[in-house]
Amino acid sequence: MQVSAHYLHSLQNRMNLISNNLANTATTGFKQQLLSLEESYDAQDRSNTAALYGGFPETTLPVIRLNPYDGKRYDFSQGALENTGNPLDLAVSGEGFFQVKTSDGRIGYTRAGLFMVDGAGNLVNNEGMTLETNVVVPEDVSEVSIGSDGTIYGLKTATETAEAGTAGAETEEGQNANNFIELGKISLYRFANADGLEQTGGTMFYATDASGKAIEGTSGEEGFGTIQNGMVEKSNTNIMTAMADLIQAQRAYQIDIRIKQNQDEMMVTTIGMRG
Repeated sequence: MQVSAHYLHSLQNRMNLISNNLANTATTGFKQQLLSLEESYDAQDRSNTAALYGGFPETTLPVIRLNPYDGKRYDFSQGALENTGNPLDLAVSGEGFFQVKTSDGRIGYTRAGLFMVDGAGNLVNNEGMTLETNVVVPEDVSEVSIGSDGTIYGLKTATETAEAGTAGAETEEGQNANNFIELGKISLYRFANADGLEQTGGTMFYATDASGKAIEGTSGEEGFGTIQNGMVEKSNTNIMTAMADLIQAQRAYQIDIRIKQNQDEMMVTTIGMRG
């Protein structure tokens, strides 16, 4: 009976997880979550798995846990890149996260590269989180763009004074008063164990003891992907596969419920016969 209850709980978790993956098929930078089950016979096994993924309750009892998975495991495979034409939209082709600061001051990591310049000149994502570049775009800079190496450029317009030219004349020197300048550079971040990250809000991840500290790098550097500007990474959820998995889990749940009902009926019949 206890084994059957654990199995039903596992199936329910699986259906919830697949449903969440399906709900985020249109979410930029979303990485589908995976469910992994294992039988744990001793405390050392649980300890090893907890070190990699987190989420396991602390216990030294030599019990068999048929549904020990409480941590997070993700499919970090590359999602398809979509061209948006917006120079501030960014995607990472390969490994790496963008680092942002959330409204409560936490440092988060995301693959969703929907960025813009806010009223204070900060680069922020579509949720208002600041891209951690320490770059503030000056008021006299426009047409901000980002190179494949993460370098941020802007078009600076020089103010022409009355002494600098002849009134009413638009000279070649005046036309060259607009110059692209370098404002800073965007770094990428990766983790020794990305499966140990804590996920919130679909596309936001936070470092944990299981994931280790973030490793900073540059776009195109060994071990890191390349920044693609004017593009975003789509969700890596495969709709057809997820739907098939969801139907399979639902059928398994229904079958196990029917088995439990049959067991209950047999128990009632047996008790009646003995009575």
